[in-house]
Formats: sequence, C-alpha cells, structure tokens
Amino acid sequence: MLFAQLVDDPASCPEEFPTAAAQAVERQRLFGIIERLVKWENSNNEAVLHEARVEIARSAARAQGIRLPRSLTLAAVATALQTYAPPVLDPFAGGGSIPLEAQRLGLEAHASDLNPVAVLINKALIEIPPKFAGRSPANPQARQSLMGGDWHGARGLADDIRYYGKWMRDEAARRIGHLYPTVTLPHEYGGGETTVIAWLWARTVQCPNPACGAHMPLVRSFYLSKKKGKEAWVEPQIDRSVSTALWTADIW
Repeated sequence: MLFAQLVDDPASCPEEFPTAAAQAVERQRLFGIIERLVKWENSNNEAVLHEARVEIARSAARAQGIRLPRSLTLAAVATALQTYAPPVLDPFAGGGSIPLEAQRLGLEAHASDLNPVAVLINKALIEIPPKFAGRSPANPQARQSLMGGDWHGARGLADDIRYYGKWMRDEAARRIGHLYPTVTLPHEYGGGETTVIAWLWARTVQCPNPACGAHMPLVRSFYLSKKKGKEAWVEPQIDRSVSTALWTADIW
C-alpha cells in the first residue's frame, strides 16, 4: 500500500515513458516489485527492499524536480529518502503494521494511538529496536561464545530477548512450576506426559433441575480452533459417580 501510494504510475511520466506500450512495460516491472515485496519470506530480503526503496526515492525526488538514476547505492538511496520522501504518520496505528512497513521501506515513521496496549506494542515493535540496531547483545552467553558475530539489524536485541526470556521462564518454573502439573496425552497423540502451555478457565453455574445439580461450565463454544488442518476442541468428561457432577475436559 505504501509503495503504491509513493511510486508514480508510468503514465504520469511521459518524458520517460512516452508511449502506452512503454508505460505498460514499466508498470508491469513495478507490479513485479510489489509481488516480491508482499511475500512473507522476503520480509527481510535486503535486495527486494532496496529495489522498492530506489523506486520510492526516485518518485519522491521527481516530485521536487530532481532526476535520480535508476540504480542507487544503499547509502545514496538512504540519503535520497531522508531528503525527498515524506514522513509517514499513522494516527491510529493499532498494532503498528503501517509504521513498521514504512520503516522497512526506509521512511521516517510516526505512530500514535489512544489505546495504551497499542502504544506499548508500537514502542516494542518500532521505537525501541532501531535504538539497538547493529549492536551486539549484552547477555553473558553471547559475549562468551559469539564475540565479533554478525549483529546486523536487531539481531543483538533479539538474542538478548531470547536469553533473558528463557531465564524468566526457567525462574518462573523453578518457583511456581509445581502449581502447573503435566498431563498425560492420549495414545493416538503419542502418549506420555507433556507440559501444559495454557489453562482455560470457565465460570460454572449449578443446574436448577433438582434431579441434576451438575455444575455447568459457562462457555460459548467447545471449539478452540476451526482452522483447516489445525482443528482443536474440548470434549467435556462428566463424572457422575459423585453427588454433584464433576466436569473435566480433554483437548483434541
């Protein structure tokens, strides 16, 4: 979306593309950049990102009467974007997709939101990582084993997050792990014990029927996921051997 907004259509540049045929060829070339840009596996493909940044820089400079060459170095395109490209402001940024994409395209990005959760996400996603770009991690394990490693972009910060996140998880398991017992898997799922990754809680209400008296879980649906190939649901198990029915559940 940002690329399409900032890059000129060839029809608006008759001095470069004087015929409809030439414009069609150039338009298809630009469409090819968009097709490569939107692929998830190209999220960090610097070659594709550079290709898109060059086109944005050329269009932004053209709007100010400056003609840039079709081929630009990394440093030259960064300078051109900083000089000619407009900043991007998303006043209702939410999860920060637009300002994040603006940063990937080399643009100056600004974001705001009234929701404090969205603000926190934007700070963690957009504001903080650039401050640590190209810096090595601070955790002792990385410093001992990977001195002088490649810490391009936010790799150093990501390594610290993984290290200290694991430390927090291990410390939590040491202190309160006994409150979260393992569960036994059914035979069709390989059997054995495994760690519970999430607990689902539901309020219960006693059935008004005097002959029943069971405590019913107040849930809208027993489905956890309906995504094709990843279907999961809860099958309630009712223990009728006690005076008040006891509900447990298996997840499939």
